[in-house]
Amino acid sequence: MVDIAQKAGVSRMAVSAVLMGTGNGRVRVSTETAERIRKIADDLGYRPNRAAQQLAGRGSGIVAVVANDCRNFLTQRALAWLHEAAQQDGLRVMAQFAPEGPVTLEQLIQDVRAGWVDGIVYLAFENEQQWPVVAELFGGFPQAVVAIGDVGDPRVNSVISDVVPGARASMAHLKDQGRSRPVFIAEEDESLAFRHRREAYRAAAEELGLDFDDRRIVIETRGWLVSSPEYYERFDRLARRIVDDLGADAVLCDTDFTAVALCRAFRRLGLRIAEAVSVIGWGDLQMAAMFDPPLTTVSLELPTLLRRVVARLRDELVPGESPRIERVATQLVVRESS
Repeated sequence: MVDIAQKAGVSRMAVSAVLMGTGNGRVRVSTETAERIRKIADDLGYRPNRAAQQLAGRGSGIVAVVANDCRNFLTQRALAWLHEAAQQDGLRVMAQFAPEGPVTLEQLIQDVRAGWVDGIVYLAFENEQQWPVVAELFGGFPQAVVAIGDVGDPRVNSVISDVVPGARASMAHLKDQGRSRPVFIAEEDESLAFRHRREAYRAAAEELGLDFDDRRIVIETRGWLVSSPEYYERFDRLARRIVDDLGADAVLCDTDFTAVALCRAFRRLGLRIAEAVSVIGWGDLQMAAMFDPPLTTVSLELPTLLRRVVARLRDELVPGESPRIERVATQLVVRESS
């Protein structure tokens, strides 16, 4: 810090106030001087001493992110955006993959209490079996935030992807395209996200006069892995059932992967996508725009959602604060498959 102070022409206390947040506001430094100090520090390769920061009352600057599977495409995108959002606020992200969940979460809570990490972000996605335990561990623990999924406990700080706007917009879009017999294909019916989507579809269909009774909600694709030799055969059979047995002219899919597989199956039946049958995915993964035809889907607005997660950790999570649940609206992205 002495070298930085000499080059900037300021006191060491001023440098400490800018780079480490010391001084409790008693050391005043102009914006221009602070920028000069930071630039000189960068040029000299300065890195703050975390132990010194903690002694000065500052945190570790590290956020732990817990996800179920690093191979999942949505998880990979979420981690990339979370890294970007955290870096903008001077934080670092430590990724932890926890398919078993509870032991890892308990260890991270102890790390927060010990000051090794400042907070925890739990990506609630494709790990619904863990959610009851997550709710129990994180309830009343303000330094943890659940992101994307709704674990269904008001005691847990959460920034949730609100599925209702995207679901209602999807049904309205199908109506505008002249569709009247949609079906919803999903792999599970236990999660709150599924139930909220189902009820949003039902409410919108009733308002719009579309046929959407219980028979048109098909729970079918759990455990259908693309690596399985039966993967495409299963979707071929499902596509024929959708068309022949249910008489559907539109399909609402639980994921973009399901949507892409069904598009392939419909083509094998000789059906033209968006003419004979409309297909809408969910998630807006990168492949959605590259598929032929480009896939209409619903975006989870992850960049916005994850920026809010980081802001919650940075500005609002202090011991004793009441938990809050914030919802980020999903958005329909119209492309050529509908």
